Amino acid sequence: MFDKEKLKLSDITSKTTPSVEYVASNDIYKGSFDKYHPNFEVVNKIKGFLDKKEEKITIVAFGASWCKDCIKNLPELAKIDGIAKDVRFKVEVLSNIKVKAPYAREKGKVIWIVPPSPPETIDLKFDMFHIPAMYIFNKAGNCLGKIDENPEHKDTLEEEILYYLEQ
Repeated sequence: MFDKEKLKLSDITSKTTPSVEYVASNDIYKGSFDKYHPNFEVVNKIKGFLDKKEEKITIVAFGASWCKDCIKNLPELAKIDGIAKDVRFKVEVLSNIKVKAPYAREKGKVIWIVPPSPPETIDLKFDMFHIPAMYIFNKAGNCLGKIDENPEHKDTLEEEILYYLEQ
């Protein structure tokens, strides 16, 4: 079970790529990026929260171009990042996640192949069994929450991000 108290931004040591740059470098994301229209009111609420609390957040998303949920959600995150246009709101991607073949998987054990997947994928602090796995960190490097594959509490990624900020 995921324990946000045990995870810090400093636990991510692999090289990340800015979300907008990552999505732009792979044509598979173009359709989702072009189609998604974030709720500007919610994005502005996120920016207002950052102003009011003098906060900064970093979202690190783990994903792969073979993953259906990544093809949908990574471009949406990049679009939110691009619209926010705020140095206090940063979205980074760790990609090239590879999964073990079904016959090589063990119930309750991590399913990622390292390498080529980043070593964070098998670190139990991340509790990563699905991608995209999106971790939200504040300026102190503390984890505020994790979005597994899709928003759990709200309808959109920007609403889910705001949800975790307001907790």
